[in-house]
Amino acid sequence: MFTQTKLRTGLIVAVAVETLCATYCLKIPQFSPLYSIVHFSAGVCIAILILFFPPACLPRLKYAKFHTGRTYIKILIAGIMGFATYHLSRYWMDSIPLDIDYADMLPVIRVMDQRLLEGHWRQVYDNIPEIWGGTNPIYLPAMWLPFTLSILLHFDMRWIAVGGLFFAFVSFLFLLEPIKNKILFLLVLLIGLILYSWLHTEEVHNFISMTEEGVVVAYYVLLVLALSSNNIYFIAVAASLCLLSRYALIGWIPAFICYLFLNKNRKQALIFTSTGVACLLFLFIVPFGWEPFSRLLKFPGHYVDYARLVWEKSPEFFYESLGFAKFFGPGNVAFLHTILILISFLVPFLFMIFCFYKSKKQSISNIPLAVLKISVVVFYGFIDVPYLYLFYTSSFISFIILSLLIVEDKPAQAKQPI
Repeated sequence: MFTQTKLRTGLIVAVAVETLCATYCLKIPQFSPLYSIVHFSAGVCIAILILFFPPACLPRLKYAKFHTGRTYIKILIAGIMGFATYHLSRYWMDSIPLDIDYADMLPVIRVMDQRLLEGHWRQVYDNIPEIWGGTNPIYLPAMWLPFTLSILLHFDMRWIAVGGLFFAFVSFLFLLEPIKNKILFLLVLLIGLILYSWLHTEEVHNFISMTEEGVVVAYYVLLVLALSSNNIYFIAVAASLCLLSRYALIGWIPAFICYLFLNKNRKQALIFTSTGVACLLFLFIVPFGWEPFSRLLKFPGHYVDYARLVWEKSPEFFYESLGFAKFFGPGNVAFLHTILILISFLVPFLFMIFCFYKSKKQSISNIPLAVLKISVVVFYGFIDVPYLYLFYTSSFISFIILSLLIVEDKPAQAKQPI
């Protein structure tokens, strides 16, 4: 059995490797096939290592030490980070306008938001003739709804995504506590700085300048926090927001429900399921109708044609990014899509079953967190079009889990987390 010191070292190193493969290593694109394999392997290692730590526990208010020098230092760092984030993000927004010739995600979302604010609820998902001569919105409600605030208050939409990104970094900062091994702690700070610098200063991923991905990152950070809180309502709402922003969580949902049943938490399974259904109804079906929901439910089937188009026009998105699509090539897009669907459901479920029965013989914990990590790693590893900005959701899952698990002096809690 590994000691906690060795486990802590292993987790930090795995997160460092995962971070480097998704950031500055990509400056040497000829090795991107190697980075894809190592990045995927590091993600799997993180999921496995999580199991052998004590249960992740979200710090509660009564344990928080607000009036300490450490807290004030963190507030100061957050302030400096906020100042830097504003100016670095401002640079990208000034350099790259919101225009469909650069990327059409946010322009499409802007039209959806405008329709909503004008009271045309049932027309939100109608065709948009002014974009590419007619395009159908494909974004799930939790993805585009937060951007209504920017339309209402007349500021750049990208500040919403930047806000989600800033929330993720600040969560990592305030959860992180010093550990006795100063070298390891400095390594944690360094990999945090590497990810921050990469996302705010490099153009290749277009995370700030063109995408809405900061919102998704914020949702997944919330889900990690929720799973560490032992609050099933918090977990259900956070999971619903994740699922109603991207499909990446689709395989984790049934695995988690099954986990609750195996643990004989039938009441919690019912609460989780009913809360999720309520979120689906009130965020999607009731306001916007059954037809858009039905259309978007079938939309993943269109990814095959879309992937073929990207292969034809921009193959660099495959060869210079992460993900395994590069190994399949343009002639096996349909085969890759089939694999993606199968393993997105099978891997989380089988991993959860293995972990659950393993826990009967060996002391392991954090199973839902480990299954979440491996679900996202597998989904994005085999995604049809591996746009680089997609992979940073997995990075932030690792960062928040890391900050929760490497704490050396944890307060005792009466009840084990879910």
